[in-house]
Amino acid sequence: MKLKLSKAIIENIVSTIINFVEKKDNSQITSHILIEANENIIFKATDKEFGIEYVDNNSKIIQKGSTTINGKRFYEIIKALNDDFIELEINDDIATISQNHSIYKLPTFNAKEFPLFPEITQLNKISINSNNFIEGLKKIFPVIDNNNPKYELNGALLDIQQNSLNLVSTDTKRLALYSIQENIEDETQIIIPKKAIAEIRKLFNENFEIYFDNINLIIKSNNITFFTQLINGKFPDYKRIIPTEYKYILDINKVNLIKALKQINIISEEVKITINNNLLELESISEETLEAKTDIEIESDINNFIFAVNSRFILDFLNVIDDDKIELCLNEENIPFTLKNRDFQTIIMPITIWYNYIKKVEIKKEINVWI
Repeated sequence: MKLKLSKAIIENIVSTIINFVEKKDNSQITSHILIEANENIIFKATDKEFGIEYVDNNSKIIQKGSTTINGKRFYEIIKALNDDFIELEINDDIATISQNHSIYKLPTFNAKEFPLFPEITQLNKISINSNNFIEGLKKIFPVIDNNNPKYELNGALLDIQQNSLNLVSTDTKRLALYSIQENIEDETQIIIPKKAIAEIRKLFNENFEIYFDNINLIIKSNNITFFTQLINGKFPDYKRIIPTEYKYILDINKVNLIKALKQINIISEEVKITINNNLLELESISEETLEAKTDIEIESDINNFIFAVNSRFILDFLNVIDDDKIELCLNEENIPFTLKNRDFQTIIMPITIWYNYIKKVEIKKEINVWI
């Protein structure tokens, strides 16, 4: 096999797929990138749990063939070379990378031993607007849990229903839900790992197709095909957590609320919120003598409604919202409340607080969980 590669193009491709190779053990074939040159040049990388295929239509094939090459070394060599064409040639299981007077030689593995990728032809297809799907992943991503012993919570639920699709995540203290209205006939649920969602958000910003079965999810665009193994488990029944009605729904200015929460965060991440008629009063919760208070104006006729919350949960919601206003939906003081904006909502479990009247301070308990 012999290829003439554009430095700029190949560096962009390898920088994209390098996250998918095995980095700790160079003796494994998954530490290598598979390169196949036939009608065009295809680069593949995988750690077996998820993988990527990238098609290069711009470089020149001098001699067809296939090989593997250590991904980390290959990337370091490409970055070190000048902005000019690079030649890659395979002879006797040795890859020779050359540019002018610079020559590198690396060992290869047998390309036939590289792990197989799942085939699209064997999977179901979802017809969904690509922009809506990526927007939904962006919004629910901060609420996906990390290293939860309930493995199914370390991913996001794709709940496919007739004429709609829900993207759902939870860390047991809050639940994020993004709803997409689509003409879908199938009904099923799959759980996508958090690591895979992070890569999907980086890889895709154009039209793509989605395929799945009980084991794998594949996303395919013009030049990139990504696959991930799905999480095998049963996601909690999220619908029982979502309130069907609210006593109070308040419109809150996003910018004002972000500014107020950041002011309180200087002292404490936990904040007590009091609604007194046309004021939303915010106060730090701390066992120390430090204190922070501020307020913002709202339109409300509620008097002395008090709840406490981890301010990061609210900020995570506000930071993925584009509109100027959001809805704060309330029922009782010590039960979950909801933040809403269009097709996105987050239900948050409040902190239970009690008062030590001798010390005149508030003591916070653990945040309740519902799962």
